[in-house]
Amino acid sequence: MLRTTFVFLTSALLAMFFVAAQTSLSNLWWLSSVDMPITGSIIISMVLSDLIGMSVAGAFPIIAVVAAGLLIAFFVAHILSKFISTERKILYALAGGAALFAIVVLMPLAFYNLDLIAGARTSLGKGILIIGGMIAGYYFGVKSKKVVTNEES
Repeated sequence: MLRTTFVFLTSALLAMFFVAAQTSLSNLWWLSSVDMPITGSIIISMVLSDLIGMSVAGAFPIIAVVAAGLLIAFFVAHILSKFISTERKILYALAGGAALFAIVVLMPLAFYNLDLIAGARTSLGKGILIIGGMIAGYYFGVKSKKVVTNEES
């Protein structure tokens, strides 16, 4: 159980990394389009700053939204895994993608069409974040399967 919790938190951090990186890189892309000089150290500094800032700062940290979305999606995937014969890693990858889809596409509909995540302003940004959710879900599906195997032996 403790190990499954660790795997879940790691997958939430992985998804959060995609959110922070997409937001940082899309902002840096815009800055470079207006001839702002962007260096490698600026890129690394901004991504790390956004990862920390978006995770713990603000009125409601984005990582809480991401973790809640993944928790609900993974719970539904766990229930579905008992009724359908799909590989766990595929099922959880779809669940992770669905969680980020709900966050970047459906949640703004509840908030007067305001994107809660700056990196999700464009269709490309939304797509990258959804793929990040799928990667986080895939990670959870692969690692949680190993956890179950280890617990049985």
